[in-house]
Amino acid sequence: MKMMTTMTMALAALFTAGAAMAQIQATIITPEGRRIEGSVRWKPGEKKYAVTQKGKNVEMAMDPANVKDIEVARPNELVAAIDKVRQGDAASAIPMLEKVAKDYLMLKWDRVATRYLAEANLKDGNYEKAISVCETIIRSDPKAAYLGDMAPCYWQALLKKGKTSTVEDLLAQAIKSGDRAASAYAQIMRGDVILLGGDTADNAKKALRDGYLRVITLYKAVRDAQPEALYKAAKCFDKLGQSSRADQMRTQLKSEFAASEWAKK
Repeated sequence: MKMMTTMTMALAALFTAGAAMAQIQATIITPEGRRIEGSVRWKPGEKKYAVTQKGKNVEMAMDPANVKDIEVARPNELVAAIDKVRQGDAASAIPMLEKVAKDYLMLKWDRVATRYLAEANLKDGNYEKAISVCETIIRSDPKAAYLGDMAPCYWQALLKKGKTSTVEDLLAQAIKSGDRAASAYAQIMRGDVILLGGDTADNAKKALRDGYLRVITLYKAVRDAQPEALYKAAKCFDKLGQSSRADQMRTQLKSEFAASEWAKK
């Protein structure tokens, strides 16, 4: 973290709203390896960290260029909010995620909170807000539209708003990037796009061939993508009347990924 990244700059613009940031206990590591423990907050107006070193009462300003890394414990409220999103209680998770993103601005966990904030808005049916949250980041970091944890949420929100051609362009970029995780999620989304063409057997076959089964067979190492691919493959096999194949997908889903939201559907 030798300098302020474009993504964190975008987050700073999104969550400051003129209010003072919370004081968070953290350890700053300088480029020289010095460790500074104390309370830390981000001062958006000055674009500097305000640090009150442990055992001292004097606040000092630190430029992001003088901060190599920051060690800060994951906030309990972020864990709780993520659990709510995964359990389908997105509406109550949103204010929690907004608070973490604001309190931990430029302190590592703001990015994680923002990623789940986009997902929470998506699950809550607020597609415009999900797109807005994502595009605040994408304006400064264009690759975030097709790489990273946030990208699949962005694609889903765009698809819900009927922006299919935009999604297809982003999927092509994700696959072309060579990033295995991005490619796996792009294959799943490709299956979703195919099914939007109509609830037909031909589309179910194509979604399996060009989407879900590719992830299951070719991207096994991308474990996080497997539950969704298995669930959607089972649904396609149901459509085709291939109940034994559908049961095979569901058995694998429930045996290997029982804790996933897809296994609970």
